[in-house]
Amino acid sequence: MIHPMTKIDFKSYICRPYCIFFREGEKEEMACYGAQVVEALVDRGMVNPEQIGFAKDPALWHRHRPLIEPYVCFQCPFRAEDCDFQSDAPEDDLEPCGGYIVLTLLVENQLIDEKSLKAVT
Repeated sequence: MIHPMTKIDFKSYICRPYCIFFREGEKEEMACYGAQVVEALVDRGMVNPEQIGFAKDPALWHRHRPLIEPYVCFQCPFRAEDCDFQSDAPEDDLEPCGGYIVLTLLVENQLIDEKSLKAVT
């Protein structure tokens, strides 16, 4: 079970560099479920935040969707009304949330896998 947290703990390595929805000083208590999963991985020592420094790669977003979606997206409170990326027909230029982007980068760089996601969700 992932517990609520504040963006201040992780906004510098998830939200600010990766999330197009992040606005400094707004809704600081809100976080996408993907960011909460990343923070849980960090809290358990499974990921070092200093390892998160990759460039965004849109090709990865759909490639890793089958792995990430059941553990993250299906549980995210933003999915129902605020997540156009997870719609049935997303536009080509849509970006997912910062947490999702970071998770795809961690999977692609073999820093996490399905076992890791199961352990924290």
